[in-house]
Order: sequence, then structure tokens, then C-alpha cells
Amino acid sequence: MSSGNTVILIAHERMLPDLIKLMRKRRQVFEAYRLLATRETGEAIERELGLEVTHLFSGRSGGEIQLCGLICTNTIRAVFFLRDPVSPAFDEPDITPFYRVCDLNNVPMATNMVGAVALLHWMGRKLDAPLQPVASAGSREAS
Repeated sequence: MSSGNTVILIAHERMLPDLIKLMRKRRQVFEAYRLLATRETGEAIERELGLEVTHLFSGRSGGEIQLCGLICTNTIRAVFFLRDPVSPAFDEPDITPFYRVCDLNNVPMATNMVGAVALLHWMGRKLDAPLQPVASAGSREAS
């Protein structure tokens, strides 16, 4: 389970206004974390909200891959990756590795607004409150 104090923020172009609106509404929660984002998302957050964001590569230049590596360092608390479900995927990088690395490292990831609100609710609790995974029927803990 990640115990990090960093949040990753990514939004496809059409979803960026929704991410900004959510961050404006829940600014206090986001201010408690170090923020990382791909270049375009980070620039928009800084411009619209004035929050400090560490920018990594753009999505088309491997930014998602760079962020995947960071997830493995146990410093990432959560990922907000608001995807545009209706835009053609041919111009977007494959994000399957992103899902995989979050799953392998038990880092919660929201890909839509309902998930983002639920994740923010959890994040708004004490920063040291871990998310306790529930054992699934196929896991050893459930036996």
C-alpha cells in the first residue's frame, strides 16, 4: 500500500475543465499533497488555480511512462487520470501499463468524475489513514 504524499494528475484535453473544476471545489485536499502532472495538465492547473505542480513530460512524449516509474517508488498516494471515453484513441498513448502499475502497487486511480469524487473523499481523511484492501475470493487472505 502506498504511503506517499504525492498525487498524480492527468486529464485528456476534453476532460481538463472537469479536473480544474473538481480541484477548485476541493482545493484544500489537493493543497495537502505534492502534485505531479504531465506538462499540459500541470500548466493548466497552475494557470487556472495557482497551485504548484511539478511538470513531467507531455503525454505524447512519454509522460505517462515517466509517471508509471514514479508509482513504483511508493511515494504516490493516488492517481487522477480523467480519460475522454469518446475521443478516438489513435492519438493517445496506450495507458494499459498505467493501470497495471497502479494495480501492482495498490495505488488507487480514478478515471472518471464519480471515481475522482470518491477518491477525494478518502484523501480528505487523515493523510496517514491507509486504504485497506479487502481480500477477494481468489486471494489467500480470503481462505
